[in-house]
Amino acid sequence: MLRRDPLPSRPLVAVAAAVCLGCVVGPIGAEQFVGGRAWAAVSTCWLAASILFAAWGLTHRGARHAAAAWLLLAAVALATAGWAVARSRLFPADDLAWGLEQQPMPVAIEGLVVDSPRRLSPPSATHAGPAPEPASECVVDVERLRAGAAWKPASGRTAVVVTGTPPELVRGCRVRLVGRGLRPAPPLNPGEVDGRARAQASRCLSIVRCHSRDCIEVVRDPPAWSVTTWLDRVRRAGAATLEAHLRSRSGLAAALLLGSREALAADDSREFLVTGTIHILSISGLHVGILAVALYRLLRLVSLRRSRALVAVAACTGLYMLLVGAETPVVRATLLVWLSCLAAGLGRRSPALNALAAAAIVVLVWHPPEVFRVGTQLSFLSTAVLVGAGALVPRHGPDDDPIERLIESSRSPAERRLRRLGRDVLGLVVTGAAIWVVTAPIVAARFHVVSPIGLVLNPLIAPLVPLAMAWGFLCLLFAPVSGWLAGLCGAACDCTLAGVECLVGWAAEVPGAYAWVVGPAAWWAVGAYLWLVLLLVALPRERLVRWGTWAAAAVIWSGVGVGAAVALPLLRPRPVGLEVTVAALGHGCGVVVRSPAGRVLVCDAGRLGAPAAARRAMSSVLWASGLSRIDTLVVSHADADHFNAVPELLQRFSVGELVVSRTFLGSGAPAVHELLRLVYERRIPVRCVEAGDEIPGDPLCRVRVLHHDPRAREDNETSLVLAVESAGRRLLLTGDLEGETLDRFVAGVPDRCDVLLAPHHGSVTSLPPDIAAATAPDWVIVSGPGGARWPDVERAYAAAAGPDRPARVVKTGGSEGTGGAVRLWLSARGVTVRQYRDGGWTDVPPAVRPPRPSRVSTARPPPPAARG
Repeated sequence: MLRRDPLPSRPLVAVAAAVCLGCVVGPIGAEQFVGGRAWAAVSTCWLAASILFAAWGLTHRGARHAAAAWLLLAAVALATAGWAVARSRLFPADDLAWGLEQQPMPVAIEGLVVDSPRRLSPPSATHAGPAPEPASECVVDVERLRAGAAWKPASGRTAVVVTGTPPELVRGCRVRLVGRGLRPAPPLNPGEVDGRARAQASRCLSIVRCHSRDCIEVVRDPPAWSVTTWLDRVRRAGAATLEAHLRSRSGLAAALLLGSREALAADDSREFLVTGTIHILSISGLHVGILAVALYRLLRLVSLRRSRALVAVAACTGLYMLLVGAETPVVRATLLVWLSCLAAGLGRRSPALNALAAAAIVVLVWHPPEVFRVGTQLSFLSTAVLVGAGALVPRHGPDDDPIERLIESSRSPAERRLRRLGRDVLGLVVTGAAIWVVTAPIVAARFHVVSPIGLVLNPLIAPLVPLAMAWGFLCLLFAPVSGWLAGLCGAACDCTLAGVECLVGWAAEVPGAYAWVVGPAAWWAVGAYLWLVLLLVALPRERLVRWGTWAAAAVIWSGVGVGAAVALPLLRPRPVGLEVTVAALGHGCGVVVRSPAGRVLVCDAGRLGAPAAARRAMSSVLWASGLSRIDTLVVSHADADHFNAVPELLQRFSVGELVVSRTFLGSGAPAVHELLRLVYERRIPVRCVEAGDEIPGDPLCRVRVLHHDPRAREDNETSLVLAVESAGRRLLLTGDLEGETLDRFVAGVPDRCDVLLAPHHGSVTSLPPDIAAATAPDWVIVSGPGGARWPDVERAYAAAAGPDRPARVVKTGGSEGTGGAVRLWLSARGVTVRQYRDGGWTDVPPAVRPPRPSRVSTARPPPPAARG
């Protein structure tokens, strides 16, 4: 059952494991155990590593090799941990970011462009105004900062976002710009990506926004001998060539050949994501491997000596790595190509797993935070599966057995080719399936999607990708020589990519092709890979090559996950009550209500501006709560900042019914028509409600429509007002109610509530004193950052119910330190409120009420005689 023979000698694999462990443990330990004091963590790690290196030397001299090996690995891990903390936590004292806050402030800087501008996908147009202008982003290495009338030295890197037409900048030019600088904000909702952690990992701690290209002045052009500048110009010229010679798929070709994904539409990227083919859109090891093999065969075809061909392949892949931006998958593949060329030139064979470990060591030592990037994880994991499949799966061919050779010789040449092709296709399918199974936990946990269609689709498009790359590179090579040949190759590349797009689009429409999922717990995903490593180390090779071994292993670990999912609710039952989460969407609204019986009601989902941010936030809130189904989805009114994220929610989550008013159905807005079309296509029932109606659901939770005015002309005034009641507590959801409709609602003397969601995002026009006095809430939640008159609004809500009943006002974002999403728990015991701050939930205390006057009389007591 277990392995008895020793493991193959792969020393770099052990070193790579130690380096990876140090990169993971270092930043986490510095944050948890040293309180964020980076210098103390770095000094401690390097001091301990020095001691262990000395102990390793003494032990090695004593010929105690096993103990020496463990000491060496521990020393490597501690040294790497200190280096990881230094790279991600230590920054110069004059970094531009230290003088900025999370609110924009004017800055003027001077520095060098280290990453040329790339176009950003513009946000969609909304009801609030015309379509927003396009924007671009570049990275500038700061050298000077203007302080008053003088310039002072500064450092650090900043991401410069320019609105409008991107400026003509290349790497290496010196620029002077004026804009509004800020620091990345922490995540405002659970499950969202931490912008601060990403900024620390890239060592780019600040953002400067310029309202036009006129805010940027080129002080000095880059030197003519700069290699990075030359490569940048070549890349831009290549993108322009593809755009000129390809029809409508130049963006896909630029992503495939040059790593430029700016020109791709968001819908195209989404189709590649859900079908499990997103790796085609980013330059990966597949592209570098195809380029290296094709170039080597071409050079050998023209009778170039083997050694020179290997040198040319290594040089070309290195230039290509620099040309496409030196992303981690490209660096990993290039290092493997270099090691293979070196081994072939020396006449030796390097173990593939050892070479992969060497590439991992170089990547992680160069940039330790790469260990946390999902692209890096998937790149190395996929390559490790390819290496393992090649080592475990026996490759028996007709030349291995005399009888098989005799049988093979009796077949016709066409049959032999077909059988060889069948074996190659079968190997491709099996290897692709192994990669899909091994990477599925990471993909499900990070992207919340599972794509079984990728098992079929990837083998189908595998021959088309190298063909499209060949035509695309020929188009780039022929462009300076012959426009006719470049156009011909471009047309061929366009037709090949059309086939890829057609297959991907077809696969995305197949029922059951993919599924949006909550994703496994972090402990289960990490445990799955530890379980895989344990099997590879403990089992002998003859068992590892059996399908039953891996099927049993998958069933066992899946059973662990299912058992934990069943046992945890029994061991820690959810207390009875109403759970409400108000997402932080900026100027928008999204409320998730979970009833005592577990039914989910979502009221509104949208924000002002781009809907992408709203759908990311709402999806993160639902997935972080373990929810994959919305039983009731309510849209209060036909205002896009309350429903422009709903179309994406319909695609990512199972929706029981849509609840709207007849006014919403009669709206002439194109966004409303598009939403209703999606609802009709997905056959989701639509319920129309009016004032006085009740939305059926949980017997322990009552949802009523308190108010709706179909006579109002403005969208805001037609908002549905909902009352959610459970365990004697009451939540009031008011939408964007304002104006005369709000006056009539207040005049109707609504009952008091425990929690009030402030109408119209806490605007002054929503009459805060009137509605607060009429409902007398203990808590007022404002879904928005608050405007210029936020202090007046806060005071009005807090004092409206009287001095003896002050309300606590909480908003879901805004200035630094105000926090993000708000979670409320309403039960018979009372109302508990928590707010999402700095990556975790923090308790929010209720408003402090003045002490009640004492009922004990202060008059002097009568004399003793009078008492009797």
